[in-house]
Amino acid sequence: MDLIYTNAQRVDLGILQSYALDLSFGEDGNENDFEIILGKSEPALEDGAFVYIEGTEYGGIVGGMKSNSTDEIRTNFGRTWHGVLNSKIVEPDPGADYFTISGDANECLAVMVARLGLSELFTVSGDLSGIAIKSYKFARYIKGYDALRAMLASAGAKLKMLWTSAGVLLYAEPIVDYTSAPIDGDEAIIKVERYGDKVNHLICLGSGDLAARQVVHLYVDQFGRISETPYYTGIAEIADTYDYSNAKDVEELRSGGVKRLEELRANDKVEVLADDGVSVEYDVGDIIGGTDTYSKNTAKATITQKIVRIDNGAVSIDYKTRR
Repeated sequence: MDLIYTNAQRVDLGILQSYALDLSFGEDGNENDFEIILGKSEPALEDGAFVYIEGTEYGGIVGGMKSNSTDEIRTNFGRTWHGVLNSKIVEPDPGADYFTISGDANECLAVMVARLGLSELFTVSGDLSGIAIKSYKFARYIKGYDALRAMLASAGAKLKMLWTSAGVLLYAEPIVDYTSAPIDGDEAIIKVERYGDKVNHLICLGSGDLAARQVVHLYVDQFGRISETPYYTGIAEIADTYDYSNAKDVEELRSGGVKRLEELRANDKVEVLADDGVSVEYDVGDIIGGTDTYSKNTAKATITQKIVRIDNGAVSIDYKTRR
């Protein structure tokens, strides 16, 4: 993979030959960043310069450098493209409680790029995605990358990005469920955590005081379906509470409770460390299944973070999932 670098004015200067690049991006908003260790013969990178690999989402803006005179190692660091998005905040309009958006997912992405003031770097596909965003209400003062992922996830979609001659291209695609072809320990290094004891009864507490407080009970059945009808009882019942005192009404309390219950039940974990030998590259938001070949322990989980390491052309990717 050719790692191209620019100067601070974003003019291409050349291809780095000797380097080790480590990028992390995804759900953890504090880790949408990168580090690059340069070989002794490589040129210095200026603050504000771009580094990128054409046709991928791997790249970012140089923000500083660490050095050590004893070993002459230079390490540059900065924000990935994902981190640049997360450096912006989605605010409601003046006098409004929330910012709400509707339309085709790609059209909504274009609106958000302009709203965040990032049109000089990001472009959005002019094609319709076929994915409908329906009156999506952004959380108040949410970070940009988190906001775009949450908006798309509400419609079963994920954010795609790649570097082109026009900058970083954004577009929406449906989330892919790969669990029909789970990864096993013969293909990559697999770590699996599977939890059988998950919350199956959530008591949602809304507005009001004491006996007048709004209460909604949500239950999960043997197929993972959520309703207000009890299924598990006795020692099989695992209950928890959810405090949503700011809910405007019972319906908002119920929808918030469903989201919280889904989060509580998504606690299985699959960690995959893949190298060039793995044929499929997954995206943040995709659903994967993994099997530890030795123990036959199997779980499925949603990818929340990718850690990409490129050492002089050799690529390995560590996929983290929601726990």
